[in-house]
Amino acid sequence: MADPDRELPTTGAPITGGGSWIVNKQSGYYLGRSLPGWEFDNEQTTPANWHYGRAITGLNMCGWAMPGSMATLVRSVTDSCSDATKDTLSHRLTVGRDFNAPAHATGDGTASPADTGCTLYYNYFHGTDFTSNGGHWADAAGTASATVMYRFTTRDGRAAVVRDPSRGWGFLPIGCVTRPSALYNDND
Repeated sequence: MADPDRELPTTGAPITGGGSWIVNKQSGYYLGRSLPGWEFDNEQTTPANWHYGRAITGLNMCGWAMPGSMATLVRSVTDSCSDATKDTLSHRLTVGRDFNAPAHATGDGTASPADTGCTLYYNYFHGTDFTSNGGHWADAAGTASATVMYRFTTRDGRAAVVRDPSRGWGFLPIGCVTRPSALYNDND
């Protein structure tokens, strides 16, 4: 069986660490995690069962989620995530910088050493303005593994999005992970 965290699922399969990823587009970049029991306002559903809307609890963030992996009630309130936000969010330079690969080149990170004394957090962002909303370290998952899969750095340069083999996708303080020597800042 394939590793469910290797690529973002389109079937609503359970994910390592529980909850559901919030991503910038269908099968896109990790922005955070809606934890079990949290609410998500579903505004649009695709035929592949991806849901666009707002992660209400904890994150207050627009993005895409697989509610089938949340096992929680998805409710609908007055729509608060516009089509313009959806379009802006779909471009990777909106959410990060220093990616491990050129746009559309890979669905996973690059193996990178990490400090096992550092805490991996499931959430870092609060809101959808990724230039100014970082630094909200939240929802500690546990200590990092010795090797993680580096994906990108947040726009504020303080956190790295990584996939930990034991805890799944999350955020490490930038000083806790060795970034790959080749980094890319092309937009998609």
